[in-house]
Amino acid sequence: EEFCIVMPNTTLQEAAAVAERLRQRIQGREVFLHNNVTLRVSASLGVSASEERGEYQFEALQSVADGRLYLAKQNGRNQVCFRSAA
Repeated sequence: EEFCIVMPNTTLQEAAAVAERLRQRIQGREVFLHNNVTLRVSASLGVSASEERGEYQFEALQSVADGRLYLAKQNGRNQVCFRSAA
């Protein structure tokens, strides 16, 4: 699933640090399903901040973060991406 976390007055570096702590807390958790089936959970996160664009436009920031999320998935999953591909 995908979701968005908005953190006002937070720099890109601060947001990336929060995302990394969240990823670490999620990593390796197990979800127990029926019939003794378990799933290991991980998280791929894309981070953006208004300081990069010089303005706050939610849709633009969400688009950047979404692109970085997919970059994190392409690069192996279970990671935080807060920089665009070069």
